[in-house]
Amino acid sequence: MFFKKQNKKNNFDNIDQAICMLLIHAARVDEIYEDQEKKLIKEYFLKIGKDKEYIIELVRYCEIKEKDSVEIINMTKEIKKLDYKNRLEIIEIMCKIIYSDRQLCNFEDRLIRKVSGLIYVENRDVGEIKLKVKNDIYS
Repeated sequence: MFFKKQNKKNNFDNIDQAICMLLIHAARVDEIYEDQEKKLIKEYFLKIGKDKEYIIELVRYCEIKEKDSVEIINMTKEIKKLDYKNRLEIIEIMCKIIYSDRQLCNFEDRLIRKVSGLIYVENRDVGEIKLKVKNDIYS
């Protein structure tokens, strides 16, 4: 599904690291990182065909790396190279993570808008995704 360029420093694909760090950042932006959010991140990677051990190690690695990272631009550099459908999926999982606590704070909303702009996702599509995710959560 994604291109396979591995980082020389570890055994993870660059795109997997970028996506995982971004999703962890989205989960932590409200300063609460819960098991449900971590579960959604792992489910996303299972859905795209990664194996469980790889995912566990990737999440553990990215949790540490994300704490040191202050710029989401670095996280989105690789992601914006993906095709539009995959970028939409990333926005959707990001929204699921953010809405998993059934609340949307200003920081989370700003993050969704900023990331969608950086990875070139149309506002109309972001609005549809947010509405779909909210409807799924509240139904």
